[in-house]
Amino acid sequence: MNIKKYRNIGGIDRAIRTVITAIMIYYGFIDTALIGQTLISSLVGILGIFNGVVTIIGVCPAYSIAGISTCPKNLA
Repeated sequence: MNIKKYRNIGGIDRAIRTVITAIMIYYGFIDTALIGQTLISSLVGILGIFNGVVTIIGVCPAYSIAGISTCPKNLA
């Protein structure tokens, strides 16, 4: 299975996701005082890790279900 064939996350989307991932991990695990509740803070951090994995792989499950692709046609 060639993962490049199924990519649906483009360059700009990947950059935005990287920033959002860093922010979510920071506020989820490092600076938990902003959120206040441990459970919510941990969930934000876990979602940040999931978003990071999706960004690295280049395939978003939600985009696949919705039929969305931000990847240029020649790279998809």
